[in-house]
This record gives sequence, structure tokens and C-alpha cells, in this order.
Amino acid sequence: MGYNDCHFVKEDNITESSIIVLVILACEAFVGMWINSFIVAVNCVKRVKQRYLSSADNILAVLAFSRFCFLLKTMLQTFCSTFYPEIYYANSVFQVFRAVTWFFNSSNQWFAACLCVFYCVKIANFSHPLFIYLKFKISRLVPWLLLGSVFLSLFSSLPFLNSVYKIECNDFNSSLKRRYNVKNVTVETSVSHILSICGIGFSMAFTIFIISAFLLLFSLWRHTRQMQNNSSSFRSPCVEAHIQAMKAIMSFFLINIVNFIALLILLTNIYQETAAASVACTIIVDACPSVHSIILILSNPKLKKTLIKVMRYAKQFPKRSGGSPIALKLDWTTH
Repeated sequence: MGYNDCHFVKEDNITESSIIVLVILACEAFVGMWINSFIVAVNCVKRVKQRYLSSADNILAVLAFSRFCFLLKTMLQTFCSTFYPEIYYANSVFQVFRAVTWFFNSSNQWFAACLCVFYCVKIANFSHPLFIYLKFKISRLVPWLLLGSVFLSLFSSLPFLNSVYKIECNDFNSSLKRRYNVKNVTVETSVSHILSICGIGFSMAFTIFIISAFLLLFSLWRHTRQMQNNSSSFRSPCVEAHIQAMKAIMSFFLINIVNFIALLILLTNIYQETAAASVACTIIVDACPSVHSIILILSNPKLKKTLIKVMRYAKQFPKRSGGSPIALKLDWTTH
């Protein structure tokens, strides 16, 4: 690889812009991790109390946990690249961070795709034998779908360790590769490999979103048409379920496009990591999963209700903490 012969130079003075970026990413990561840990905690408590967790809640918990790990990774990567560049660009640490970045992003895409498929199968109404079979078997297939998503993401992230990036000290010119220098370090990036890996993974998840959205939309149109003929109310529970599922799918569809474009810019190294465009893409990539998690919470009645309770208690906590321990104990028992 050539990176063992490099002499890394560490800056003694960290610039103000680096500190500002680090603070922004830290705040963004903290908020995102809190949101996703909230989803995981609510589902874990529900699993302990009821000894059962629905397939949709299982997918939500796994998706939230994956996003929590991704944000934690991003925070560690930013800290390492800012304060310890000699470690970040040595001993394949750079490649490992990029591989983990794609692994978590790919996992998030596939977990969200599994959630879209689950919504579509459970909510849409079709008389086709295959669809009816999936409606009864989808709950048993969910663990295998999640496990398959992990293995598929892991397999697609392996090329990032060897064939995509090379760290060298010598000057290298090629029209097929992009490169940038950090001190005397040259990171060569095989753009063709990244486009093929990311393109295939994104197109497969993108196709699942399109199919799920189309089936739900068609099922909603057919159901509303039947209700028109029967002179029934348009705001039936079935219609509400269709609309909520459509909102969840379409919101992630739009967020996923923005996230994929920003991620592609980061992975192809078009700009240096310290450039403004690269920093902006990093902020977008970190924000997209958190924004979608907020939408999932607001579209889930149980999570929304629990979040309101937590916020109310957090607002009243300063008043509660001022009382005596006995009063606090009695107040807890009344709730």
C-alpha cells in the first residue's frame, strides 16, 4: 500500500474552523443518538414488560440502533481526523472508517426497505396468492430479512478495505482516479469501484421503495374508490393506515436521495475532508437519519405518546427535584 513509509506530520495548532465543525457535528450526533436511543429504549422496555415485540417494532429498534452506531462512528472519525491525523491515515484506519461508513449506511437503507416492505404487505389489500402468503408469513421472514441485510451490507463494504482506497506518499496521476493531499499523504480513490458498489446497493433499495409506494398507492386508490361507491367515510382506519404508511415511505424516499448524493461525494473524495463542501456533506449525512427517525416517532402513536410524556416529565423535573425524597417517591408512585 505504501503508507508504512510515510512520515505523518501532526499540526500543533487546531484551527478555529476545525473546532467549530467539531462542535456542530458533536451537537448533531448527540441529538441524533438521543433520538435513536429513545426508540431503542422504548422498544426494549416494551419487550421486557410484554415479553413480545411486533415485527414492525423489531425493525424500528434495529434501524435505530444501527443509526446510533453510525452517529457514534462519525463522531469518533471526526475527532480522530481532527486531533490525530497521523493515526487516521496510518495502518489502514482511513479505509476501515470508510468501510464502516458504507456498512452502516447500506444497513440503514436495507432496514428501512424492510420496514417499507412490511408496511406494504400488512396494510395493502390484494387478492394475489403470493401477496396473501406474504401477509401471513412476513412476521416470520422479518428476522431473516434483517440478517440478510447485515450480510449484504458487510459484503458490499469489504472492497473499501482493499480495492477502493490506497494511501501513498509518492505523486500519482491518473484520469480515472481522484486524489488529494494531506501533508505528504496521497489518498487515491477508485471512483469506478465506488460508483458500482454504491450504485448497485442504492438502486436495489430504491427499487424496493418504488414498488412498495406504488402498491400502497394503488391499494389506497382502490379502497377509496370502493368507499365512494358505498358512500362510506373517507377517513376510515384503513385509509389512515394507508396514508401513514405512504408518509413514512415517501419521507424516507426523499431523505434517502439527499443522503445518497452527499455520501457519494464524501466517498469519492471529490473534495478534501477539510473543504467546506465535504463538511457540508458530512453534516447532511449525519442529519438525514436523525430527521427520518423523528418522522418515524411522530408517525408512530405509541412512540409519539411516550415522547410527549418524557418531555413533560423533563419540563417538570426541576420542580420535582426541589422536593423532599419522600415527596418524590410518592409522586412517582402516583404516576
